[in-house]
Amino acid sequence: MTELRSETQRLRDKRVWITGASRGIGRALAEALAAQGAHLVLSARSADELHSLAKSLAERSRVRALPCDLGRADDVAAAAAIAAEQGDIDILINNAGMGVFKPLTELSIDEFDAMMNINMRAAFLCTRAVLPAMLSNRAGTIVNINSVAAQTAFQGCTAYGASKAALLAFSRSLRAEVREQGIKVLDMIPGATATSIWSEEALAQHGEVMMQAADLAGLAVDLLSGNPRMMIEEIVIRPQNGDL
Repeated sequence: MTELRSETQRLRDKRVWITGASRGIGRALAEALAAQGAHLVLSARSADELHSLAKSLAERSRVRALPCDLGRADDVAAAAAIAAEQGDIDILINNAGMGVFKPLTELSIDEFDAMMNINMRAAFLCTRAVLPAMLSNRAGTIVNINSVAAQTAFQGCTAYGASKAALLAFSRSLRAEVREQGIKVLDMIPGATATSIWSEEALAQHGEVMMQAADLAGLAVDLLSGNPRMMIEEIVIRPQNGDL
């Protein structure tokens, strides 16, 4: 029987595209995967923060920063074309997201559209960009960073929850489409995590009991380094004390 590749080496030289990489969970993912020797393509709208992160990781990993508006089809297509110049993407991590939390009657149409655009449409655009090569190679992994709001109702979360539920339905159908072609689709579904999606007041009040971005990044490394004969489909992660 052929020996499985050592767990500590499975991510070395893999080409990983992380969206929303400039801060929060995306930044933590970039740092954790760089430590594993992965080659990184990092995207976000914040060019200064993205280039600063890429520079900090350059000694540990080959990193390319590709700032773009992930909700715009032309921007995503251009970024994907540049990323593919150095080889096909092995792992896509759709992490970019945004949240506006208020009662529905106070939510503007622009705020609703922005959440659908970043939380769902961006994942569709990025996935569509890398999927043909993955299908051709009969290999690849797509990770969607979701939220427990996709499955659990919270007040003030109507549009955000809807956008995340749409992403979960997207993942489930995509998984059924591509699993027999050797492609893995994994949903990480975290609860409260201390990132800038929360207000300063919420972080001050609850930050100590929230999960940290590095916690989720470490878990992602473990999942991506796992047995290639298995596919983790969905994993829900909550703080020890549960939802806030």
